[in-house]
Amino acid sequence: MNREFGEREQDKMENAKTEAARTGLNRRQALASIGLTGAAAVAGFVLPGQLSGTAYGQGTPGNSVQQSVYGGPPDKHKLKELLELSYVVPTTMAELRADASPHTDFVYWVTDPGQEGHFIYDPLDTTSSDNTGTLLVTVGGMRFKRIMETDYYNVRWFGAKGDGVTDDSSSIQLADNEAAAASKRLYFPEGTYKAYGLLITTSWYAHGKAVVENVTPTANKYNFVRMVGRTGLSLEGMTFDGGVSADPPVWNSSNYNSFIGGLACYLYNSTDIRLVNCTFRNSVMSPLRIERCSRVIVENCLMKRGRGNYGDAVYLSGSDHVRFDRCTAHDYTRIGFVCEQGSWNVSFSQCHAYDGHDQSRLYGGAEFNAGFWSENSENVTYSQCVAENNTHCGFTVAPGVNRPYHTSTAPYVLDSCVAIGNGLYGIIASDSKGDRFSVTCTGCFVFGSRIGMAINAYHANDTVTLNQCYFRLDVTASGQNAVGVLCAGNDKKATIRISDCLYDHSAADPALLASKTATSGDIVLSNNAKLQLFVNDCSCVDADIALIVKALQGTPTLEIRNCLLHVIVLKDFQEASFDNCRFTGNEQAIGQLTTAGNLNMTRCSVTGGMEVSTTGRIRFDSVQAVLSGAQKIGIVRNAANRDMMTEFVNCRFEKDIAASDYAIRIEENGTIKPATLFRGCMFYNAADTTTASHTFIWSVQPGTNTLFSECYSDDTVANLLKTAAVLSAPAGNTLLDLH
Repeated sequence: MNREFGEREQDKMENAKTEAARTGLNRRQALASIGLTGAAAVAGFVLPGQLSGTAYGQGTPGNSVQQSVYGGPPDKHKLKELLELSYVVPTTMAELRADASPHTDFVYWVTDPGQEGHFIYDPLDTTSSDNTGTLLVTVGGMRFKRIMETDYYNVRWFGAKGDGVTDDSSSIQLADNEAAAASKRLYFPEGTYKAYGLLITTSWYAHGKAVVENVTPTANKYNFVRMVGRTGLSLEGMTFDGGVSADPPVWNSSNYNSFIGGLACYLYNSTDIRLVNCTFRNSVMSPLRIERCSRVIVENCLMKRGRGNYGDAVYLSGSDHVRFDRCTAHDYTRIGFVCEQGSWNVSFSQCHAYDGHDQSRLYGGAEFNAGFWSENSENVTYSQCVAENNTHCGFTVAPGVNRPYHTSTAPYVLDSCVAIGNGLYGIIASDSKGDRFSVTCTGCFVFGSRIGMAINAYHANDTVTLNQCYFRLDVTASGQNAVGVLCAGNDKKATIRISDCLYDHSAADPALLASKTATSGDIVLSNNAKLQLFVNDCSCVDADIALIVKALQGTPTLEIRNCLLHVIVLKDFQEASFDNCRFTGNEQAIGQLTTAGNLNMTRCSVTGGMEVSTTGRIRFDSVQAVLSGAQKIGIVRNAANRDMMTEFVNCRFEKDIAASDYAIRIEENGTIKPATLFRGCMFYNAADTTTASHTFIWSVQPGTNTLFSECYSDDTVANLLKTAAVLSAPAGNTLLDLH
């Protein structure tokens, strides 16, 4: 029964509000119409403490509460008692401002759409200014103040319409200023708020579908929405639209930079800032621009449609301790995420940058298109990030000369990142300015780029480490070169380490892969490379396909272990070491007549032949060569130096000697000829066909000193050695029946 009574009284209250609004009842008429119980119910909804659900009157059996309060004829004493109580009065802001006799014990319920709330009269305040939202001043100078029941201010309290037509600039700025003064957040209900020149001084938030849109796109692009010199603020659930102009029907050199609009949001010189679940879109330059800020967190935000020569999605400059987590950059004409100009300690986690296009370089400008780009920065980390469908590059890291130098070597980390369909480059790690850096790529995947990763290491302390990465070479037209990892750098102490990586060159042009001049292969060194390259446990996706390695230029130091290789060309080197490698293919080409480096091969197998040329020492240790036809191990040297010893230790050579003659060809063309030593080696005639005219070893030039110790050769080949045209069975070798 009590429930039914309460529902009837609530209905009466609502009906009275409607009637008051229709007929223009004053406050006391409205109170009388809703009844004391209704007033008490409303008061109980909005007020704590003694007012909660409280009503007073002389109870008379059979009478209503209203009758009990007012009785019969008006009673002055009872009326005074009534006026001393607190009641809720429905009203409008216009009515409050016109009120000449407010009551301190009344609570006034403002019913204006979007500005609803409870106000009370404060007779002690005679100076505060009317701000529309939380404080109203009557024509008689009396002040009504909003009862704050939340930890936020509502932007519509201050007159913002959010209708997509009205210029809400002044209302939003007033709301922001008042909220900041009261240490409150500013709430944006659903709507499109047209504005310009907003300065954020408190935290803003929405629950979705609240858009702040640039109403003056032709004005200063930096001044649409700004946060300058603030600490501890946040933006959450908001959308900021810079109002950039439409794209041209056809992009060309005259229109790629012809856009008007503003930055969707500009953060400057601020600290401890959080941007959560926001969208920043439609901007000249970058929808989100962060400069000279510290300790910024950007979570689950979308940045899209940056336009013009510098049309990035995110631009970060001169900032530190910044984290991007689960953010997306989309549809930009330069770079998805930019980190540069002295930024450091920046991390990107599970971020996605995709659909970059129409960068200025396509139309005569200088700017490239990439998913992620860090330059003049240091200590930048990418974890589980994806760069997709960019026309030039997926990821670029480069310290530059303007990095902040908080560390001696600028570190960059790419962990479990993916580059898909990014035109020319998947990843670029470049120290082209000669400033030291350290790059670590672990578990990264590159698909759909002609160059999986390009490394430029020009400083003595540069280190680049690739571990458990995957590179697939892709071309878009025949005749294009394709490279898994392209290495360059002219300092001999710079270091590149590649371990446990997989390569797939099945889509590349086979002729270019086999070429000794074309820049196609799984690992290629070029551009005067003098660096140190260490390769370990790398292979192709098809385990039976050899890794294609080329050194086209420079004098690098190489150490390659545990790989199936085809060294198409190794033009020059300081040192070259191969351990536990299998060489396959028609021929391995190592060195040239001017090469001076030492060559060491240990525990390797060779099928398909090998040509070696160097004035340094050559050592084959525990090498097995299985050859056929014209295949051979060939050594050519022109220098006159007895210290250039060639050693074959514990090696095995297998070939059908009767059918195709020698397995090893040594050509020492210098006037002073170094010795060649065979120790503990075995020579096997594969077909077991007896021959007296063919031999396992041919020393082309007379006077070459070839020594043997503890060697064994197949007795079907009577003469192990031929020097010039002279056949011999040298000492130190024993003929055995090896079949």
